[in-house]
Amino acid sequence: MRNAAAHSDWNYANKLCLLVAEQQSLSDDHRNAIKLYDASIKSARKSGFIHEQGLACEKAGFYYKRYGNNDKALEYFKQARECYEEWGSSMKVDFIQNELNNVNVQMLLHNELAR
Repeated sequence: MRNAAAHSDWNYANKLCLLVAEQQSLSDDHRNAIKLYDASIKSARKSGFIHEQGLACEKAGFYYKRYGNNDKALEYFKQARECYEEWGSSMKVDFIQNELNNVNVQMLLHNELAR
């Protein structure tokens, strides 16, 4: 993939960044994972790959959800939903909306328990 990205940055950079972001998240390298998710989102947007931008936002949302940062998870899931709406995938919009609902419920429960 690195070789392909070197020859066609506009087509592969976002994919490579997302792949490495996922590897970094599994290695608990949080700073680099976050940086690479954002780089993937930016690169996909620049190249006009709205579905891949949505995927990178979705993966970043799950990353933040996994580590308990529900505010950031909501932010990225909302971006993913917007991308998938623009792309025209109602199935992905519904899937992301379900995740948004789940995170909102978690936040409400957390707030209730904190009282």
